[in-house]
Amino acid sequence: MTIDSLGIAEARSQLGTLVARAVHGHQPTTIRRSTTERAVLISESDYEALLQARQELEAGQVREAIAARERGELRTHRYESRAELHADFGLPAPGDRS
Repeated sequence: MTIDSLGIAEARSQLGTLVARAVHGHQPTTIRRSTTERAVLISESDYEALLQARQELEAGQVREAIAARERGELRTHRYESRAELHADFGLPAPGDRS
C-alpha cells in the first residue's frame, strides 16, 4: 500500500477529500508539518482496529512473561522502597534535587 504524503497547507485545502478517502477507501495520508513532524490521517475504524491489534499483542506479551516467570525463566525482584529502586538503577533518591 502506498501512502500519500502532503504538506500541511495542501492537506488543509483537501481535508474533506482526505477524510472521505480515509473513511470510505481506508486510504491513509501522511501529513507533513516539517521533516520531523508528521501525522497520519486514518479512519476511526482503522484506528480502533490498530488499537485492538496493539492490545492483543501486549496481552500476548504479558501472558508470555507470566508463563516465563512460572517456568523460572524470568528473574523478578521486589523492591522494598522507592529509594532501593532508584539506587539499583543509579538514580538520585526520591526527593533528592541535587
